[in-house]
Amino acid sequence: MTLAIIIINFRTPQYTIDCLASLVPERADIPALRVLLVENNSGDDSTLRITEAIAKKGWSDWVEFMPQEKNLGFAGGNNVAIRKILAEPNLPEFVLLLNSDIIVHRGCLKKSIERMQREPDIGNLSCMLRNRDGSVQNVCRKFARPDRETVRALGLPYLLPKLFHWADLEDFDWNRETTARDVEWIGGAFMLLRTDVLKKIGGLDETFFFYGEDTEFCHRIWQNGWRIYFDPAGEITHFGGGSSDPTRLADRRKVILTWIARFRVQEKCYGKLAAFWIRAMYTLSVSLNLFAMLVTGRRGSVSWQRTATNLSVLLHPLKI
Repeated sequence: MTLAIIIINFRTPQYTIDCLASLVPERADIPALRVLLVENNSGDDSTLRITEAIAKKGWSDWVEFMPQEKNLGFAGGNNVAIRKILAEPNLPEFVLLLNSDIIVHRGCLKKSIERMQREPDIGNLSCMLRNRDGSVQNVCRKFARPDRETVRALGLPYLLPKLFHWADLEDFDWNRETTARDVEWIGGAFMLLRTDVLKKIGGLDETFFFYGEDTEFCHRIWQNGWRIYFDPAGEITHFGGGSSDPTRLADRRKVILTWIARFRVQEKCYGKLAAFWIRAMYTLSVSLNLFAMLVTGRRGSVSWQRTATNLSVLLHPLKI
């Protein structure tokens, strides 16, 4: 097994160091394992703390530290390492995109790679993600097709679940702890990729800065004939929000990035008309929701403030 792991650090030095420590036992199964660690210009003490940890713990023979001059976002940061890997004469068989706020459980990487070796048409695989408390974290969802997004914008999967459950992107109708199966798309926290996929379709789309790039990426993989797969045999703990909590990403900026991602997914996967339509539907829905709050006397509540922020963002050009 040959495996290159890409980790992006953005103001999460302790998470990153703990993640690297969890990979040490995995090297017994995969001696050729290497890590390309991209430091996305955090502007804090990340570089100092991480380089000190690598030196102190003797990880420099398998961890390559790659500090950047600016924050390239999730897609851009990963692509720096992807391009480096693809330019090398001896390519690894697999590339893993791994969030910094993850602890890899023993044997996870070996089990995940073995699944892909048994089924060579799997292009992208996710393992079992668990929350801090051990509960299952949903990493498998349905594509946000325009018909599904239209129904979701109107809130119908939640108001009339029996009629419109087909539009619920969360795809909860199966047991993730016991079932390995094909899925539509998986989150970017753990993406085990066959290097041949990257050779064929390239890296992540850098027009996405944060959020949405994993959906578009899986859609492109699927369009090129590869399977997207979930296998719970391997497990990790994903703490979540490591680079996007309020201390690292301002709330309004996060809202803007979320809407940009939603509409860009529509444009990239389904066309400009789909993006225009879905934005119009969400603007209508949020407006009606805000009006209902006003009528029912909820003005000034936390929900009101959140909804008003969303409407303000939707009514203005979406710029970071």
